[in-house]
Amino acid sequence: MENESVGSRLTPRSGVAKAFATIGVAAVVGLIIFGGYFYHAPIFTPGKFAPKQPFTYSHKLHAGDLGINCQYCHIYARKAEFAGVPPFSKCMNCHQNLTIDKPSIKEIQKAYDAQNMGNWIRVYNLPDHVWFNHKRHIAKEIECKKCHGAVETMEINAQNQIFRMGFCLDCHQERKVSTDCWTCHT
Repeated sequence: MENESVGSRLTPRSGVAKAFATIGVAAVVGLIIFGGYFYHAPIFTPGKFAPKQPFTYSHKLHAGDLGINCQYCHIYARKAEFAGVPPFSKCMNCHQNLTIDKPSIKEIQKAYDAQNMGNWIRVYNLPDHVWFNHKRHIAKEIECKKCHGAVETMEINAQNQIFRMGFCLDCHQERKVSTDCWTCHT
């Protein structure tokens, strides 16, 4: 009888085994939900974040009506991970001779002379665990609007694209490039 009770305590139907099985199932379900959330969760909600910047700038006028290429102003995009805020010297390349009497251009001239660009607020900011490289994407001739939308139609730049992991994975799969986790996650 003594052996029988010892053997019954070690069967898979014991309370300890059931508890471990329950915890294991709960962990797997939790991982599926957690992973699904990050695959489908929006990092940004389009059109919701349009911060007030230190100076007004119309992408509609410059990129849309005048047809200025994004990379003319965002000079770091083809050289680095980030596109960067254009330096005022870029603005002054044109505005030392054009529309110099407009109050907004006088403000920019004054800031340029004082070497004070103000504190610009990033419109797009990915989480710390995501690595995005503008240079790599531009080298593959991916248009800016693929990620940023029709910026050339905006008076005020705002987030106009939902960034989810699935958005990036779909693009990588379309182009048959790596979808390995380490490609984008650090």
